Amino acid sequence: MYFRMALLMRKEFLQFLRNTPLLLIVLFCATLDIHSAGDVSMDVKNYPVAVYDLDHTVMSRNFITKLREPYFKLERMIHDERDVRQMIESGEAAVVVVIPHNFGKKINSYVTAPLQVIVDGSKSNASQMALNYINKIIYRENMDLLVSKWQVSNISKDIIPYVDYNTRYFYNQNLTDRWTFCLQEFLMSITLIGVLLTATAMVNEKQFGTIEQLMVTPLRTHEIMFAKIIPMMAVLFVCMFIAVFTVLVPIEGVPIMGNIWAFFLVSIVYFFSIAGIGLFISTISNSLSETVLFSLVLLVPIMFLSGSTVAPEVLPVWVRALMHLSPMKYYLDLTNGIFFKGNSLLSMWKLVLGLLAIGVAAFSFGAARFRKAFQ
Repeated sequence: MYFRMALLMRKEFLQFLRNTPLLLIVLFCATLDIHSAGDVSMDVKNYPVAVYDLDHTVMSRNFITKLREPYFKLERMIHDERDVRQMIESGEAAVVVVIPHNFGKKINSYVTAPLQVIVDGSKSNASQMALNYINKIIYRENMDLLVSKWQVSNISKDIIPYVDYNTRYFYNQNLTDRWTFCLQEFLMSITLIGVLLTATAMVNEKQFGTIEQLMVTPLRTHEIMFAKIIPMMAVLFVCMFIAVFTVLVPIEGVPIMGNIWAFFLVSIVYFFSIAGIGLFISTISNSLSETVLFSLVLLVPIMFLSGSTVAPEVLPVWVRALMHLSPMKYYLDLTNGIFFKGNSLLSMWKLVLGLLAIGVAAFSFGAARFRKAFQ
């Protein structure tokens, strides 16, 4: 039996290596695709801002100079009130700062001076972050006014009673978005590659008309199934090694705080779960185009329910319940715990059991469909 399976696995490896388009896609997903995700950032940089200055004083010009790169990019000085709406609606500026008349006079007269900030609400997340930056600028201006106008010394300024807060971030103190985005893109690529490789390994037999020849061989159905899965899992492991040790760690600087072998162990369980999904797709697909279509239909909800793109806290209760059916949800939490937090598998035993249960269920369902379809 093992000799017959070895011969069929050798054929699978040769077919994969000779399939140049598929080989290039796999290499791209394991390298350039992950590296490109490192260029994505949630930080606001060079955010387009326009200023409508009605005061034209030293105080107003001093405030305008604070709206500088890398956070803001001053697109235009507005001289007509009608241009304020036009700038927002056309998208030329996402923030318009309106400095009213007597802005500097009120400050010099020790009177609170109002300031209007108009933001584009259609870009809710970026606009909120830009507004937070402006609030910080205003806060620093107020602290400087205590020194310059109220003759408060720098030492006294620090002891004036006011509510203060300190934010402490664990595991990613610098909030490096690149680490998170690269790791999430890596997991999505591994999931996509795993499903496609497993499904196409059997669908190619259908498409090329060799399925009948395969079924009359001395191999049993389960031997054919494992002979298809094992080579593709080996390819996945090679992709994972390439991604981790040539892109994620040396280039993107993603830290590995925990045991890398623990990550490889949970990856084996995860590979079996996505292999089960691939086996199921192979039973309902007759061509490569159908395989890709069905893969996307199944993978999109799996990725959405993993919590990688949308925080679980903002989802409805029934959607959060469905998230427990996504194997990628457990794999993502385990990977983040191993890479960023240095957690052991013992401390994450609930996630391990959840992934194992989903993996066994997915693989059993896919294997049952496969045996039923090809017996």
